[in-house]
Amino acid sequence: MNSIVSIITPSYNRADIIHETAASIFAQTYTHWEWIIVDDGSTDNSWAKLEEYAVKDARVKVFKRDREPKGACACRNIAVEKSTGDYLIFLDTDDLVASFCLQQRVDTMEQYPDCDFIVFPMLLFKEKPDDLKLLWNIDKPADDIDRILLGDAVCQGTGTLWKKSSFIDIGMWDEKLMLWQDIELHLRSLLKPLNYLKRLDLKPDVFLRISEVSLSRTAFHSYPKFQSRIQVLRQTLEQASQKGLVQKHKIGLQAMFSDLLVNAANSNYKSDIQYLIDLQGKYSLFEKQEMKHLKHYVFLRQSKLYRIAFLQRRAFQNLYQKTNKLERSLNKVLFQEPIKI
Repeated sequence: MNSIVSIITPSYNRADIIHETAASIFAQTYTHWEWIIVDDGSTDNSWAKLEEYAVKDARVKVFKRDREPKGACACRNIAVEKSTGDYLIFLDTDDLVASFCLQQRVDTMEQYPDCDFIVFPMLLFKEKPDDLKLLWNIDKPADDIDRILLGDAVCQGTGTLWKKSSFIDIGMWDEKLMLWQDIELHLRSLLKPLNYLKRLDLKPDVFLRISEVSLSRTAFHSYPKFQSRIQVLRQTLEQASQKGLVQKHKIGLQAMFSDLLVNAANSNYKSDIQYLIDLQGKYSLFEKQEMKHLKHYVFLRQSKLYRIAFLQRRAFQNLYQKTNKLERSLNKVLFQEPIKI
């Protein structure tokens, strides 16, 4: 019996481009799928379009979000709850799937039945799927948890095919988060740990649209989204501590912490600065002298004295006098460029 793939899509005001996503789904060579779409209160004519797809093909099932909170993660979880498939793929309304995507993913998953999820390669695009020829990421010998902590995640939510049962068991999407939802999901899954496989050697089968109006990028530096990032750090520290893995992933945890602390200093979030300092103390992320220098660096950021180049340089030299790994991570890895193919 053929396995059913549930394509999970949150929808909000994308009436102008959702027809592209729909066309890519209807073109699948693997026909045993259902498309579960949950609308998040769209104010354009998205709902009318979704209903048209449902009338056109019985495999399309559309719903309106019927509970709080608002947001893509709640919509995804609602869709999962209403799905009937064996496997899950998460697809946003501005992204596309190659015609062979579901076939490739099901064939691969059935070769490795012990896997909870498998990671597949993805391409970035602007107008057409092949216009940039930029891979989302490539495989590397580094530990995948460390890569995520350092901002070099191997994939985002669309890059995986999940066993539905495994996704439910891990706790699904964290609906409280406004940012870093896929980072939190993957960190939680890898720290548990779940059984997964990377097949980045295969042909890219999902196309992620680069857009200035991406919902996840909108108001990226807003305070609620900053709070979500802190929450991801806190939850990751708690889970890593429970598994005895704080020391193993210390460099990555230090990088995530330092990035948040500097952001808090730049925005003068005084209570968050103290919260972060207390949080790192609970898990001993830094030695006493290192923390002293980091606090000095934060002071420079708060007071805008970091603009005096020699003061910033001296602060960095003091903080990383034993190793420059963290400085390299913050300056080069966190905002790594996509890979050209």
